[in-house]
Amino acid sequence: MNILENAVECIKTQGKNYKKYSNKWNVMQQLIDIITAQPESAEIVLQDLKIKEMQLNALVASVINQRLADPYKIMTAICEFYAIPTPDELPPEVWRTNNASPAPTTPATENFINLMDLL
Repeated sequence: MNILENAVECIKTQGKNYKKYSNKWNVMQQLIDIITAQPESAEIVLQDLKIKEMQLNALVASVINQRLADPYKIMTAICEFYAIPTPDELPPEVWRTNNASPAPTTPATENFINLMDLL
């Protein structure tokens, strides 16, 4: 298992009693989305999850107590909690694809112009 997989497994274990689609579950899922989108943050989060004050329950309590509704602000609060870089935009929701990593994006070929066609 690599570091990202270990981090995701640790997060899921710590949040195993969260009711699906609850606020707590959503915060947990967003953390998974963040570290999946930027795997370089997984090691930091994994190390922090071993410290009682930095475990998932502490993160969830911190975010929920702020009463944030904007997903971008929630993402920012999560990243600040673990002192990891905040992505410029919300990462894809990994749980919707039911897989450990987001689907690779493929560029649309119809958006490219072949310069030889212009000659």
